[in-house]
Amino acid sequence: MKDIEKVIIARNKMYETIRAFFAGRGYLDVETPILVASPDMSPNLTPFETTLVGADGSRRLAGLITSPEFSMKKLLGLGLERIFTITKVFRNGDFYPEGPSQHNPEFVMLEWYQQGMDYQGGMNETEELVRTCGVGEKTFARVHLPTQFKEVTGLELCDATEEDLKAACKRLNLGTDPTDTWSDYFHRIVVTQIEPHLPPEGAFLYDFPLQQAALARTTPDGKYAERFELYVRGVELCNAFGELTDATEQRRRFEGEAAERVRIGKTVYPIDEELLRLLPSLRQPTFGNALGLDRLLMLAMGKENLEEVLVFPAKELFVNPKS
Repeated sequence: MKDIEKVIIARNKMYETIRAFFAGRGYLDVETPILVASPDMSPNLTPFETTLVGADGSRRLAGLITSPEFSMKKLLGLGLERIFTITKVFRNGDFYPEGPSQHNPEFVMLEWYQQGMDYQGGMNETEELVRTCGVGEKTFARVHLPTQFKEVTGLELCDATEEDLKAACKRLNLGTDPTDTWSDYFHRIVVTQIEPHLPPEGAFLYDFPLQQAALARTTPDGKYAERFELYVRGVELCNAFGELTDATEQRRRFEGEAAERVRIGKTVYPIDEELLRLLPSLRQPTFGNALGLDRLLMLAMGKENLEEVLVFPAKELFVNPKS
């Protein structure tokens, strides 16, 4: 059997396994739009943009989704309790056309939500799903990010200032730049000092700083965001939240992200007002997770880089077509 056929068969089986997993737990398989007016507000993401042209010649900016999150939450606000989707998503600017990579600008995302489940329960469900898909042999570790951060830097993450993080980077012999922000220093420490030491068989890194809350609600003590990421064999598989349902707070965060996008010269998209209108209809708690299926397939097949499980990898876009 050709390698390409093995990849296609393995992907089909994984999708069947995932759909059966969620169907057995009462989830609905839903479809969400790919082209939207507000593809993402996060400063660290760059959507693919296009111009939508109306029949009357009118024009407006639109973009391909980086995640189906906004649309999924609207469905929750309309009364759905348990939903999932398998969809293509698109992220520009982090792809390296030369050499092996764990990034592709077009990739497949599994995203699911359950009203009434907290993020701790979400860790359990995520582990069940990932192991059902053939990844992970031992119970995944639960690693408290603030505790690990203090062990590495001596800093209380919830109180650390930009100057504190800059000094910590210098103590750890990590490079710094005059343009660095609080988030840049934080990510540099996590990526170099914490992620490489996580148990390779699987670990949830949980409770992120409020500066990295995105659409997550805060922990009961108000110090951190109810957010976790799962790492297996050094690969980040997912990003999950105990979901924020406070529309006022979410608007404040969107406005802050918009201001940061202006500062760094990125397109600012309109705030999704329908999302904010429906957000308070969500129950507390509500859990949501976004998991990269290309990466999960890569791990399940024992491959070393993403291209080995992609039939049409994006680096082909950088090859001049034959005349």
